[in-house]
Amino acid sequence: MLSPKIAHKIVSYLEEEAVYTYSHVLEEIDAGKLPLFELYKLTPEVRKYWNLDENATFRDLILCIRADEACHREVNKDLSEMYKNGFKEKNIY
Repeated sequence: MLSPKIAHKIVSYLEEEAVYTYSHVLEEIDAGKLPLFELYKLTPEVRKYWNLDENATFRDLILCIRADEACHREVNKDLSEMYKNGFKEKNIY
């Protein structure tokens, strides 16, 4: 079993890769290389979950997901550091 410090560090790396992946998807959309994504209509459930309006595009959804992954990355980096430092140097609240 991994230590919490290592587990959070690994998760932060996975989240970082997700940010890179979503950034690449956005670049491909902007370059016109994924034209079918422009046809995709977001369902009401997706729009509600991500707090998007009726005119939101698939690109808008990817922007939201990428921002969420970036936030998770930072949280897991911070948690890893807290375990490393015995929760002494940072307040978790």
